[in-house]
Amino acid sequence: MLRLSLLALLAVVSFAQDASEVFNKPPARVDQALRERIHQFFQYHVTQDFHKAEALVAADTKKYFYSHNKPGYLSCETGKIVYSDDFKRAKATITCEQYVMAPGFADKPIKVPFGSTWKIEKGKWCWYVDQEALRNTPFGKMTAGARGGGGGLPAVIPDSAAFVMTLVKADKNSVSLKPGQSDTVTIRNTAAGLMDISLEGKIPGIEAKLDHGNLKVGDQAVLTLQAADGAKSGIVNVRVEQTGQVIPIQVSVQ
Repeated sequence: MLRLSLLALLAVVSFAQDASEVFNKPPARVDQALRERIHQFFQYHVTQDFHKAEALVAADTKKYFYSHNKPGYLSCETGKIVYSDDFKRAKATITCEQYVMAPGFADKPIKVPFGSTWKIEKGKWCWYVDQEALRNTPFGKMTAGARGGGGGLPAVIPDSAAFVMTLVKADKNSVSLKPGQSDTVTIRNTAAGLMDISLEGKIPGIEAKLDHGNLKVGDQAVLTLQAADGAKSGIVNVRVEQTGQVIPIQVSVQ
């Protein structure tokens, strides 16, 4: 849990809703029921009542819940929730205040955001972990007893949680194009966990495409930018879903 905590990013609080979020808005009773279950689950972590928290864990995740360390949270807040599977599954961003036992962090609590996955089981929202997905690495699927590469603490631990702002980064933050030209920007994940990225914002006459949006440990994605006739200059943002980080790419049309 320590590794996951160190590699989380301080959340950026406010983002404009895109069209997909508007059309995917959950029924109020569904959203309220999930938020109540999330609050209850993480409040049990705050009070260290893990036996009570177990009742909110999906059947396929109970063994995982038993065997993994439980962090000592001081407080937790629920942020953005993204629903799927006809509002039967959801991914929530949780921000928890905790002490991190590492140089530069041990004497003061920090607020750490992370993803939390939920699904409907027997009519109730339950916390779960896709354990099969956890085994996927850039070097293949880990087997029992294998140790994943790229994990552990950073070589140098800074004195602020803001250091994770650099864990997903672009090889350049601007491109210059003429009509008919294209250029690429490489987005690399240097965190020790999966990161999902997407594009925000559109520029008239500029086509922007990511070759893929799910970045495994050490993985990289290529953003292709192409200018058509009459294209305008502007900014395309690359957003990191798990953290809220936004990487702006300035596109200048000559």
